Amino acid sequence: MGAVDDDTTLVTMVRDLQLADDIPSDPALCDDVPMDIVCTPTRTLRIDMPLPKPSGVNWDKLSPEEESQKLMRKGHQQKSHAKARRDMMHD
Repeated sequence: MGAVDDDTTLVTMVRDLQLADDIPSDPALCDDVPMDIVCTPTRTLRIDMPLPKPSGVNWDKLSPEEESQKLMRKGHQQKSHAKARRDMMHD
């Protein structure tokens, strides 16, 4: 896809209890993707860790539920785009 490079700011939202003080720096040992900013309900953290950005989505690590959600989002996006095209044709 090429949508993410080293200049892309990666941001996520998590619950406070999902934060960890220590994560492995070896990508093979960690399922998490390095983030630049982490937002919780109570705070926003800027992460200053020189970990490499992902080169893309690691599709093998998606759970069946995540895969299902991805397909549902894709279907919703396709419907939204089709509606936008119809709306433009009627304007």
